[in-house]
Amino acid sequence: MMVLIKKIRANLSKILNRIAESDDLEKIKENEGRLMMAMLGPMLLLAAVVSMFAGSYWQESWDQVLTVSGVLLFCGVFILLLLHLKLPHRLALHVMSITLLFGLLATYLAYYQRFTVIFWMIIVIMMIMSNMMIDRTLFYYMLLAGVLFFVDSVVTYPVLTIRMDYAFNLTLVAVFICIVLASIVTNRIYQQIIKKKSLMYANTASQKESLNNLYDEVLAHQQQLEAQNELLLHYNAEIEDNQKRLEFLAYTDTLTGIPNRKKFLEQVELLIDLNQENPHRFAIVFIDLDNFKKINDSMGHDAGDDLLIQVTARLKNAIHEKDLLGRLGGDELAMLIRRQITDEALLGYTQNLLNLLANPLKLGDKSVMITASFGIAIWPIDAKSSSDLLKAADTAMYKAKELGKNSIQFYQKEMKTEVLYKMALENQMLEAFENEAFFLEYQPIVCAADKKTVSFEALLRWRAPDRGLVSPAEFIPLAEEIGLIGELGEWVLRQACKKIIEINKRLQVAIHIAVNVSAVQMKRPGFLEGVKTVIREERVSPECLTFEITETVFIDNMEQSVAIIKDLKALGVTVSLDDFGTGYSSLSYLMQLPIDILKIDRSFIKSLENGQKNSQIVGSIIEMVHSLNIVVVAEGVEEIPQYEFLKNKQCDLIQGYLFSRPLGDEAMIRHLIGQQDLK
Repeated sequence: MMVLIKKIRANLSKILNRIAESDDLEKIKENEGRLMMAMLGPMLLLAAVVSMFAGSYWQESWDQVLTVSGVLLFCGVFILLLLHLKLPHRLALHVMSITLLFGLLATYLAYYQRFTVIFWMIIVIMMIMSNMMIDRTLFYYMLLAGVLFFVDSVVTYPVLTIRMDYAFNLTLVAVFICIVLASIVTNRIYQQIIKKKSLMYANTASQKESLNNLYDEVLAHQQQLEAQNELLLHYNAEIEDNQKRLEFLAYTDTLTGIPNRKKFLEQVELLIDLNQENPHRFAIVFIDLDNFKKINDSMGHDAGDDLLIQVTARLKNAIHEKDLLGRLGGDELAMLIRRQITDEALLGYTQNLLNLLANPLKLGDKSVMITASFGIAIWPIDAKSSSDLLKAADTAMYKAKELGKNSIQFYQKEMKTEVLYKMALENQMLEAFENEAFFLEYQPIVCAADKKTVSFEALLRWRAPDRGLVSPAEFIPLAEEIGLIGELGEWVLRQACKKIIEINKRLQVAIHIAVNVSAVQMKRPGFLEGVKTVIREERVSPECLTFEITETVFIDNMEQSVAIIKDLKALGVTVSLDDFGTGYSSLSYLMQLPIDILKIDRSFIKSLENGQKNSQIVGSIIEMVHSLNIVVVAEGVEEIPQYEFLKNKQCDLIQGYLFSRPLGDEAMIRHLIGQQDLK
């Protein structure tokens, strides 16, 4: 009996937990039906026991007692069996309800008169319990049964008497026990439900709090993202500004504000592409400011920048609206003529611009004059590509400079040949310097009175492999242009010093050698220190050296040049003014020059044959220079009458082919030995 009770209790607990834990409505309905079966089965079994006892107590016929008790027992066992049958939920409910009504019908027929109150208590209890179920099937059956039993009882038993004895009380106790058990089970159901709902509420509250926290975090992240988005927008704006700035810097000259070399060439290439199918000629004008370096050197780079700004502004305001002005670098400008224009109109147009530049410019408190050289190249006549077209215009511009600057030149095919020749000559000269392919020859300078050699002039020579002997008049300016003149001049000075030491050792003769110093070399920074270094390293006496300079040294900066000459003289070097009478000759500034020797240019000597007037000029020069206590040398003397005239005019020294051509090393030795023999 105890085992059965424990099993029933365990079964009830299992079903209660399923109801409490399930969230599926159909599952809850199914488990509620099973719970009702688990409760009604034992109740019907208990009713069978009570019926047996009550029937015996009331001495009812055993057939009646056994029939009622057997029906109740069968109903209870059958309902318990329903728990283990795999019937559909609603079918099981109908079967259970019909089985319960069958048991109630047996009880009604056998004991209604004795258990009237209890019977209706059972009906009411069953109606209450079934009404508490979600599925109302059992409730409807009990409601129908109650109505039918009530109608039948009114007809069949109009008058009832209730006998309260031990059997009645026992039955009442059994009913009470069932009511208590039902209430306990119901309480357990609702406790489980409340517990689950409380747990669900707690979980919901926890989830809500978590969701609130998550919402706060999301909100914080959203605010952070908004702030980052604003920052990104700000950065994007800065990037766009920087890109525009970079594009401006990439294509614009920052000093003048006009297109730079890259932008200018892109425009030229674009114009070439547009004219490929249907060519229309256009022009490039290469503009280079004349003597711009002098402005930078004398007035400073700020003044040079200011000059470029003013020149650019002046040109920009004067050019045609369809033309493009760009800066290629330094003082080099270029103009793209995109219009269809004849050569004559283009020449007039550029000449107006050239004249415009000739007007004075204001740099600080000074007024300066600037000129320019223009080179013009036409596409597609002079070149096919943008780079070649620019080179052609550049070549034409350099031709304008060679022809005296401040002029305009159209590109000619012959110019390219000259440029190529010049480039090849540059490369060969650099290679020759590296390979020590230059050499010196020495031309004697003799005393006009006794024809004895008093000194030599060191003359730089270069024999190119495929050109032969190249004239110094050709390669010296080129060396100045490419910046080689400083190294080349130092090499000449060092070789002259070595030759002085060599002659002294071989012949025990102290000779004097003159070396030529160009204006470019002399004005280079460190020139004087370089001279001192060579003299010190070669251990030669400065009194054995003469530096021959030309008048161009004094043109740009007289004060600076005079200061350098004084420093050379302080060192012990003799200073000679070469090629006097060419270029910017002026007897007035001759008094300012601290020179020791003056060499009359060969052009004056050659003109002696042309008449008395030229002879008077040369005589006057000699006389005037002597009055300044300066030694006079006449160079280029090739004829005896020339020599006789110069000797009569008291010219001090003579140099020329009449006495000797320039001599190589061994010839120089023989010449000196011959001079010794004459003694």
